[in-house]
Amino acid sequence: MKHKTVKIIILLLITLPMVMYMVNPYYLKMPWDMYQASSFKTVKSVAVFMVYLTKYGMKYEYNPETGVADLQSAAQAYQNQTDPNLLEQGKLEWHRGNFSSAISLIEKHQKQNAETESSVFWLAMSYMRQAEARNCLDRLLENNETAHHLKMCTLPLTAFHQQKQYSQEAARLFQVLLDRYDNKNRRYQWLLNFSYMTLDGFPEQVPERYRIKGNFVDVFYGDYKNKMMNQYGQLTFKDRAKQFNIDGNDSGRGVIVEDFDKDGYLDLIVAQGYGHLKYYKNDRGRDFIDVSKKAGLTGIKGTHVISGADYNNDGWMDIFVSRPFGVENGDFLLLKNNGDETFTDVTVSSGLLPEPEKRKEHILSFTSAWGDIDNDGDLDLFVSGWGFYNHVARSNPMAFNKSSVLYLNNKGTFIDVTDEYGLNDFVDGQNVFGAAFGDYDNDGFIDLFLTSWQPGGYLARNIKGKKFEQADIIPTQAMGFMAAFVDVNHDGLLDLFIGDAGLSDLITDQMIFGIGTDEYNQGNSTILLQTQTGNFVNHEDYFSSGMHAGTMGSNFGDINNDGAYDFYLGTGGPEGWHVIPNLMYIGKVDDHGRATGYMDNISMLNGFGSVQKGHGIVFFDFDNDGDQDIYSALGGMWPGDAWPNQLFVNESESNNTWVKIRLRGRHSNYYGLGARITVYAENAEGRQLIRRYYMDNKTGFGSAPYLAHIGLLDAIKITRVEVKWPGDVKAKTYSASIMSMNSLDEDAGQKVVNLNSEGG
Repeated sequence: MKHKTVKIIILLLITLPMVMYMVNPYYLKMPWDMYQASSFKTVKSVAVFMVYLTKYGMKYEYNPETGVADLQSAAQAYQNQTDPNLLEQGKLEWHRGNFSSAISLIEKHQKQNAETESSVFWLAMSYMRQAEARNCLDRLLENNETAHHLKMCTLPLTAFHQQKQYSQEAARLFQVLLDRYDNKNRRYQWLLNFSYMTLDGFPEQVPERYRIKGNFVDVFYGDYKNKMMNQYGQLTFKDRAKQFNIDGNDSGRGVIVEDFDKDGYLDLIVAQGYGHLKYYKNDRGRDFIDVSKKAGLTGIKGTHVISGADYNNDGWMDIFVSRPFGVENGDFLLLKNNGDETFTDVTVSSGLLPEPEKRKEHILSFTSAWGDIDNDGDLDLFVSGWGFYNHVARSNPMAFNKSSVLYLNNKGTFIDVTDEYGLNDFVDGQNVFGAAFGDYDNDGFIDLFLTSWQPGGYLARNIKGKKFEQADIIPTQAMGFMAAFVDVNHDGLLDLFIGDAGLSDLITDQMIFGIGTDEYNQGNSTILLQTQTGNFVNHEDYFSSGMHAGTMGSNFGDINNDGAYDFYLGTGGPEGWHVIPNLMYIGKVDDHGRATGYMDNISMLNGFGSVQKGHGIVFFDFDNDGDQDIYSALGGMWPGDAWPNQLFVNESESNNTWVKIRLRGRHSNYYGLGARITVYAENAEGRQLIRRYYMDNKTGFGSAPYLAHIGLLDAIKITRVEVKWPGDVKAKTYSASIMSMNSLDEDAGQKVVNLNSEGG
């Protein structure tokens, strides 16, 4: 019998990889890429994750009634069976967001079958999510006053569950899992503690042997929290998303902030995985108006990461839309802004793609990056893609098998130059997640940084606008999800931000329990600081408090106008059991007003620590009052992850000053994307303050406006502004007014713009 069992195991080890490869080569390629620089537990976790993702991802089908891929056909298949597997049916209902049905089905299964670890776990998860749905989600969707969104389902919880029975049962079941099946399982232990947090029973009611301790508890519940409250208590935010009807309740995808109608106020475009693309017009900082129907966007569904760019240099910001998860044609879109609050699909006419019936392959597009790689004044486009077949499109005879693409823009017409520019060898077959352009070596040509599950990322140096060559100077084996160039310490050298996603169990180990941080090569978001010699130094320590976390959506800005960059990390993840708080870090300045690069963790303040899978994040001043607000898109991959978005309105009291700058390119692209801005200012004592800003649209899921918002700390006047326009190695000098919006023209000079008029 033992020999027979061994033979079966050997047979599975041989045949399973072959089957997985036939279904999708990616399912083996990603674990293999990660294996080369990973611990055994990392590889094991990846394998478990791929089995999970394959199992439920394969149940997605394109639904012609909704226009997106969903789980409806899989649910119908169970309903048509005379004797369905109730546990599997219950797990599917969980992913669909029908938690009460999941509870009923799994409990019925347990009555008919012997208890298993899997059935107890998914029953516990069903009760936990039902607790959130009844105590948090229902109230958020019904209540017009959303201040409590910053208190519930965010750490530390201060608005506790009123219908306690669901969390009580979840806690009981997680303890059963620990007592009967695996008393060292840190996933179970964390979710047990979290369940007690929702009941105001943490830490006292958690059994001592399972009670979590250490740095995580200190940050959200202990002395560190108290220290941050004392130090940053003047920071005050209110969630106004529900008040302005921009909360939604979807899958938490990409966000664009830009002045699409050029009325001086920043508008919102919000992607939705299951609904349609949303356009919220900013009504002079008093409200937002949904103009999606007028704009012609209501038919565009299944959207994911979106970005804004003026591709044709007409002064009106256009929209790029990625769609990786099975829509009717399955490809990305470029939407031209007509200047009248409407948009036209120019994907074909611009040369990006042929007519649908002429397409031989599709691109599973994920993210995009814009930049002028040849300095001709037109914005070129990099589209990251996953070079593998997606079963969602199996009703379509074409496979989604084209990898990432680099398009050269010639006066509004795009040409695929991926091979010509030397990128094919890297992007072919790679699932590229993050992409960013920036001139790291200051030679006047923007370079390209890509992140993926490939350890270390890929920095490609632009050779005089003609090709890219790998610059082998990345000092980390970390994998990446988000990528950005940012001068974090304002020394004139562009640094790199890697927002590193990670698997839930590995993130839980590192963030909640403080273990595995040296072993795992996931979940270690970091700053790679550029030195004067042109090398990069890994500074994970910039994100202080010893808390590592993966991020799927992140961005940076300056919420207190001190000039030091602040980072908000959305910690979304596809695994159903991923319950990890978003993280807010605030930049620090030294006694001389210089940004140090180091940051304090203030995630426990103002409701920043939401556990509802953060993705698209943008810092922007929605009401033109001089301080930055934050829009955060919440929700995850599965329909059951849907959650309302947040608008953190900054109501802080501060004496710090600021300046806003819009660029107007003439030889360069219209909004000066890729320009480097340096502001020289003085305080009342005559001390000089230097602040630097790189004009780009930040990171992946969050497309920020082409508008420099620069905090000046205690400065009282600006002595000069220098702008190094794209392609230039020498800067031009301008004057600028403090506490004002300034428009700087590449040829004509500077003018002050009324914040409440065109140009804001």
